[in-house]
Amino acid sequence: MPEPKPKEVPEALNEAPKPALIAKLAEITGLMAKIPKDGWNANQKYKFVRESDVAERVSALLSERKIFLHQTVVSHNMTALYTTQSSSQMWLTEVVMSFRFIDGETGETTETAHFVGHGADTGDKGVYKAMTGAEKYFLMKTFLISTGDDPEADEKVDKAAAAAGAAKGPVTVGKSAVAGAGRGGKSVHATKAQVSEIARLAGKLGLDADSTVPVIKKVIGTEPEEGQNLRDWLGGLTFDQAAGIIAAMMAMDQFDAEIGEVPEEAAQGGVNPENDQSGDIPVV
Repeated sequence: MPEPKPKEVPEALNEAPKPALIAKLAEITGLMAKIPKDGWNANQKYKFVRESDVAERVSALLSERKIFLHQTVVSHNMTALYTTQSSSQMWLTEVVMSFRFIDGETGETTETAHFVGHGADTGDKGVYKAMTGAEKYFLMKTFLISTGDDPEADEKVDKAAAAAGAAKGPVTVGKSAVAGAGRGGKSVHATKAQVSEIARLAGKLGLDADSTVPVIKKVIGTEPEEGQNLRDWLGGLTFDQAAGIIAAMMAMDQFDAEIGEVPEEAAQGGVNPENDQSGDIPVV
């Protein structure tokens, strides 16, 4: 009696089960390593991780696993920052973007994630800068991509606080006997350290004397006369006026297009008032 033929099993049933979408994404996370800072900002002299390096690396790994990243702008908002010397309006654009991974093999999707991005521009590129920033940091945080930066060790904030403390000078109880100092030892006039900090921030933001003046006027409502030395004029301001300018310029620094990238020289902090070798506001 002939032996019965084995039943044919559908080819699809012989295939190994497809890995779940989350397993594919976890595999990509394991393949990602520290991305070098190959971008260079020649104006402000610092290195940064380029969006193209992140996107190209991640997109290749997603494509190999037939995963599509769907993204869209959920909302955007524009805020006027200040007017430049050429009468152009600087705008800060904030976008909220949604991201969702879709498995092309199984149709499985991840939950929608939302990420915020910011971009500053005087033209029509603010929204695209914001979109680029949101995508870049969504990918970096999703796949745990390291750049070597640690917010907990961000010396920029620490040094700025130290510079502010140096500008305030020693605090004493009672009326100060030092000329130009108010109650508590706080200087009535702008200090040398404050003027140096404004110069440092101006250089970090890529501002020359002409483009710094509109920022100052926006903050305190006044500006130096034509031909007046800006550094000398700043020294004639009040302590609180100088502090307001510093706060505004630090906020502008936070709105940089490459958010999160800390200029290397920023880690060296504010100018020591005892060793101030800086000149006037940069590029006078």
